[in-house]
Amino acid sequence: MTTYLSPNTKRYYPAMDGLRGLAIILVVFLHNFGFLNYFFFGWLGVDLFFVISGFLITGILIDSVGRPGYLKNFYIRRVLRIFPLYYLILIICLFLLPLIPSLKYNPGYYLNNQFYMWTYLQNWLFIFKAPNSNQMLLHTWSLAVEEQFYLFWPLLILLLRKPKRILLLSLILLVFTGIGRYFIWDQQIEKLSYSSLFTFTRIDGLCIGAIISILIRINPEILRKNITYIVLLLAGINFGFYFINGMNDNNLPFLAFVGYTTFAMLFGLLVFEAAEGKSNIIDLLFNNSLLRFFGKISYGFYVFHWPVYLIFFEPLKSQMLMITSLKTAELLAASLATVLAIFISMMSYRYFEMPFLKLKVKYKEPHG
Repeated sequence: MTTYLSPNTKRYYPAMDGLRGLAIILVVFLHNFGFLNYFFFGWLGVDLFFVISGFLITGILIDSVGRPGYLKNFYIRRVLRIFPLYYLILIICLFLLPLIPSLKYNPGYYLNNQFYMWTYLQNWLFIFKAPNSNQMLLHTWSLAVEEQFYLFWPLLILLLRKPKRILLLSLILLVFTGIGRYFIWDQQIEKLSYSSLFTFTRIDGLCIGAIISILIRINPEILRKNITYIVLLLAGINFGFYFINGMNDNNLPFLAFVGYTTFAMLFGLLVFEAAEGKSNIIDLLFNNSLLRFFGKISYGFYVFHWPVYLIFFEPLKSQMLMITSLKTAELLAASLATVLAIFISMMSYRYFEMPFLKLKVKYKEPHG
């Protein structure tokens, strides 16, 4: 079988690094500067990451499904990109940090649930048994969601092969995601965390990214000619929700019912514009050196920023309080912790991640 690499596809999308940069900045602002109450929307960065992943990974898989070593090459490349840094942070947080007495750090929760951590299943662990007192590795839930996607999606694409079939599957998964959320919410299961940690509550972005990737290969004009109507549809969906919610005493959860999906759709349109490369505004915003820099180190920055913040924020704030007000002390402490995380991420990318990334050239894919 020949590979499906149409004239509409590219090997590399420069603006996608800028989008990754925006995504990680949103997440870090939410985590490190949440006390300012200006960055409550930072959680959207995770959904943007999911849309980008769904778009890029689906494109890679469709374009390589007929090639020798399809599964082997894909899995080895993902392992080289993701596993080394992830398992490094596990080793640091589970075994090395507890050796520093001054930190008074107790990894008991994670040690007692190591199976979930080492196998990328912690998103399900956090649903039923949240780490209320130790949040050092709480942010890794999204890495688990992506890894589960990387595990099963190549097999489904190998089974279906044809882009139109994969498109249909993506649409079905998207619909059943919404139905599943409503069903689980309606049951009101005791002690179940109705939060963003459900795998199926955030799979919207992965599905929509996949849909955009497939449509670009089948007929990009479908999206190009209907962007205005899609935006109006999303606005109508949100308006309809608020109308229905008002009739139900505002008891319906916005994000679970329409929020995750509509935001992911908007990000999907943004990813489409970035992939097309025909918008001067998108190119100006996301193909700049600063955002692309953060996009390049985004994986390490995501992994390190939260542990670094938890370790250094309070001690730094205590020192700053000796010379300034509380708000200024918090801002300075968060800024210093963030700068430190950026530096660690840069060192990680250059000296730890890059040697593994260089090994990926032995297992080529149509685009990176």
